Amino acid sequence: MKPTNPLHSSNKDRWEAASEQWARSADSRGLWRRCPKEPELVLSPTELHHLAGIAGRRVCVLGSGDNQVVFGLAGLGALVTSVDISQNQLQVAERRSRELGLSVEFVQADVTDLSRFADGSFDVVYTGGHVAVWVADLVKYYAESARILVLAGLFMVSEYHPFRRIWRESKTTLEVKSRYLDRGPFEYDYTENVLSRASGPLKSYEHHWTVADYLNSVIGAGCRILAVDEFGEHVGDWEGAPLAGLPEFLLIVARKNEILNRVG
Repeated sequence: MKPTNPLHSSNKDRWEAASEQWARSADSRGLWRRCPKEPELVLSPTELHHLAGIAGRRVCVLGSGDNQVVFGLAGLGALVTSVDISQNQLQVAERRSRELGLSVEFVQADVTDLSRFADGSFDVVYTGGHVAVWVADLVKYYAESARILVLAGLFMVSEYHPFRRIWRESKTTLEVKSRYLDRGPFEYDYTENVLSRASGPLKSYEHHWTVADYLNSVIGAGCRILAVDEFGEHVGDWEGAPLAGLPEFLLIVARKNEILNRVG
């Protein structure tokens, strides 16, 4: 399925090209093999608290990528549907799920167009990691997320913290490259190595959403926020700046607002 948004189409093409290299990197770490029995490797204590009792519940993971969270949720007994824009990424994940003995449904779709799913198809929608950076319309993305939730269903957004996206590459100093309030899109010509900033033939478009954008988009989707958390301090080599002391992730936990949706 080809995305209707041309920016999404370009990003899809890059991820299709990158999937083989990304899979080799994930295999070298081996984390995906451990996730079903050790979900705490990919889900924070706050996430696990709100996901208690998830066994047997219908869960949709949007922008599933390497599917480590998918495997962690499946290990907890959830009935998981994995959605990603990249068919190649999904094929890798499907192969891994068979190796792990997990039953997961894999669906290729753009997160701003989940029309193949009926309203109220899932008890929980989980999304995040590094998904929103590739998405041109955060409002539509979260509106679709809420639409496919049952009333009072759980909506969980766990994203790479936007405070980390604005810095110029440097090993020693923090220097602003792009204003925090500049959402983009930022256009790049990259290689198939997603962790590299080297110039290449593949067009890529990134959007830098703010904390307020995330919160307002969740609320605007008709959800009531239960908790907000900022956690993690690990700084990866790929990040290219001395980010110690800045939060690594932004977590928003919400429920589809039963009253608003009945009235609306």
